[in-house]
Amino acid sequence: MDKVQINIAHVVCTYPPYRGGMGNVAHEYVERLRARGYNVHVFTIQDKEVEDDPRYVHRIPGIIQIGNAGVLPSLFHRLAGFDLVHLHYPFFGGAEPVIVRKAMTQDQGLVMTYHMDNFGAGVKGALFSAHRRLLFPWLVNRVDRILVSSMDYAKHCALAELDVMDRIEEHPFGVDIERFHPGEDHELRVHHAISQDVPVLLFVGGLDEAHVFKGLPVLFEALKLILDRDWHLVIVGDGALKETYRENASAAGLGSRITFAGSVSQDDLPRYYRLAAMHVFPSTKRAESFGLVALEAAASGIPSIASELPGVRTVVRDGDTGLLVQPGDAVALKKAIMTLLEQPEMCSRLGLSARVNAESCYNWEPLMDRLEETYDSVLGQQAKRSYRV
Repeated sequence: MDKVQINIAHVVCTYPPYRGGMGNVAHEYVERLRARGYNVHVFTIQDKEVEDDPRYVHRIPGIIQIGNAGVLPSLFHRLAGFDLVHLHYPFFGGAEPVIVRKAMTQDQGLVMTYHMDNFGAGVKGALFSAHRRLLFPWLVNRVDRILVSSMDYAKHCALAELDVMDRIEEHPFGVDIERFHPGEDHELRVHHAISQDVPVLLFVGGLDEAHVFKGLPVLFEALKLILDRDWHLVIVGDGALKETYRENASAAGLGSRITFAGSVSQDDLPRYYRLAAMHVFPSTKRAESFGLVALEAAASGIPSIASELPGVRTVVRDGDTGLLVQPGDAVALKKAIMTLLEQPEMCSRLGLSARVNAESCYNWEPLMDRLEETYDSVLGQQAKRSYRV
């Protein structure tokens, strides 16, 4: 089938300009597929702050909307006419109409990227647990192909509890190795009043409830232990918890040594990686399944200090492209930071290795070739299924 005749729908709970890994991955897929000639549309939850979109991005108001979840029954009819649906999971309230349509009509291929497990406390945690027990197996068993960013994560997440390994394929996410590249940025140092000889540590992540697992409090605890050393932390990201984090940093005596840069433009983001000597990635839960920011750091030629979590450790290889520490261990995190501060040659070596790894394993173009092959396979299966009917 000619690419221009193939209609593909990507269904995802968040989409740029909202900053989040799942939406960013979907955006890369969509734009790169469209550049290759496919007719691709996006279906996501309505965001009232977004005033304008390309005509192929459809923001749907939810009957009920809580955070990044929303009940979108109209998806059932909106997806009619597409040859293939690519669902980005989790998407509570959005995944269900996609799966119901698949179960009832069998008229399109269905690919699901399983981005991460869901975790929560209190009522939210109870709801996640109930969904995982009661609905998740029913959802997954109706998907033609399940894509994961690493088999390491697949073996340690909710998918491992189900008999689906024969439908799982490893599809790592990529990084733009031309946009993110090694270098220095003295202008940003001047802009943020950071001395030229002070090593910069970089944290990139959302500062809202949806991203509390990113581990910023653990990083603050670690930095409290090395106040006698020269360093400056730059935090790129925004959200409702930013002022809380700023107050916590001040209370810990870190205020003057931390810059909250806020949300930065896509054009400026690579500059912040070039500003830094190292990237710190202290996530605390398996909701962190891969680490796009670690890839961006690697492409920029700087090492990451990351938590040893399934999936993350495929991107950050301990002693090769960065250093790994146990999640939530502030003392271990402090020791890893000190190691790279005290051994700049090691820091440079790890950064160079990280860049080489990004170029060889995470270049978007060959990864998109692999995605096309998966689509072709699923569409071929769908054609045979339709012929039999």
